[in-house]
Amino acid sequence: MTTAEHHTPEQPTHFAGVVAATTPAYRRFLTDHGIDPDTVADMPDLSALPITTKENYRRVNTLADLQPGEPGEVEVIAFSAGSSGTPTAWSRGRASTDHGATMFGHVLEETADTRRRSALCAVTFPSGQYVGGLFMAQMLFDLQRRHHRLTVTTPGMDTSAIVQFIEEAADIYDQVVLFAYPPIVRDLLDTHGDLLRRHRVIVIVGGEPVSEAWRTLVLTMLGHPNGDLVRVVYGATDVGFVGYETAATIAIRAAAAHDPVLNTTMFGTQYTSGDLVQQPAFVQYRPEHTYIEVDSEGYLLFTVGGVLPLVRYRVNDRGAVLTGTQIRNQLHDNGYSDLAESIDATGSYLLVHGRTDVAAIFNAVNLYTDYFRPAVEHISLATRLTGRFVAYCEPDSEQRTTLVLDAELRPGQQSDPDTAEHLTQLTIASLRQLSAEYRVVHHQRGHAAEPIVRLKPFRSDGFVTDGKQRTTR
Repeated sequence: MTTAEHHTPEQPTHFAGVVAATTPAYRRFLTDHGIDPDTVADMPDLSALPITTKENYRRVNTLADLQPGEPGEVEVIAFSAGSSGTPTAWSRGRASTDHGATMFGHVLEETADTRRRSALCAVTFPSGQYVGGLFMAQMLFDLQRRHHRLTVTTPGMDTSAIVQFIEEAADIYDQVVLFAYPPIVRDLLDTHGDLLRRHRVIVIVGGEPVSEAWRTLVLTMLGHPNGDLVRVVYGATDVGFVGYETAATIAIRAAAAHDPVLNTTMFGTQYTSGDLVQQPAFVQYRPEHTYIEVDSEGYLLFTVGGVLPLVRYRVNDRGAVLTGTQIRNQLHDNGYSDLAESIDATGSYLLVHGRTDVAAIFNAVNLYTDYFRPAVEHISLATRLTGRFVAYCEPDSEQRTTLVLDAELRPGQQSDPDTAEHLTQLTIASLRQLSAEYRVVHHQRGHAAEPIVRLKPFRSDGFVTDGKQRTTR
């Protein structure tokens, strides 16, 4: 029997049977859970299989046991960025590159018309030992072979190196495409906005969610406030790139940011006038590449092929899976027939509410990183803050637990009481809006439940320059 590298999860139970038959680690995992690996292919429902995670599957097995095929099938071994712990090694093969390149090809054709227009592509995700930059570059090289007019540079996260590439080469090309984490985009616009505005710049962001307010700000800073120049892609080191924004998903998200009823219908998050708008990432994905389930707790489960295949794997993102028909019906019911027609009725779509990693446990209330993001990224603070932050709890002098939010100032900005107070009030509003448990604690404890906000100098301790920003301690 061939290995999972040569299969896709279009028929997920059959795929799981292939993995069970060929992958030593997964056979052992099933046996430990009381399941005969040889019966998996005949199971009526994938949900009968246990959930795998980094902790119970990847970290307790060697790559040799996780990879069913021959060593020659592995193109690359690289590490995760370690944003939620110790960096972890992951293997990639040809199937993963093919799938990712297909996805990015769609994004680049829609935003940059790269089969006809030349593009200087700057991959600013971490390179070297890390997965992000290396995998992205591989996919772009694959797109070159598919006749996309791309030139690839890999400066990593060093803004001076990125700027040097743009200064040296961008004039030769029709456009520049930046592949970056959101804070790097802001750094470049803050420090070299004039340079970027001299070129047509498309921004492809990944690694963390962004708000529509962030998108609007970046487009304005690029000099194209009404342009279609910012796209979000969704993926994880473990499972590869999964989904991508389209013009239709962005338009729906933007409409919902101004229509609380539509936002509640589409995304399940409520707000009223003056509130901070909380929205998930909203992307289209290809189920023939990635089979996605949602478990009883709302976690996304991924079944993906490759040289390191995964079955029902949880990355700790919560979300929802929607069909194009479901989205169309929701839009029609809310009076958005034009937007409904822009959605592919046969397409598959994914809502991602972000990592559930707890930033802080405060008075027995779990506070997640996404609860703080709307405040730190608020448009009223865009000229003062970079968008990076770290949230945590620490004891005060009398060993009482205090909630702390460290936020990074933009270059040249100084800490001042008015900005700190403004961020404090925005953070309180966001926490109260997004956490019913925090509202109770805040009502009971008042000022003692409010965060201490510390404005930190640009690039001070705790704010990274060479990897993905950790938002927890």
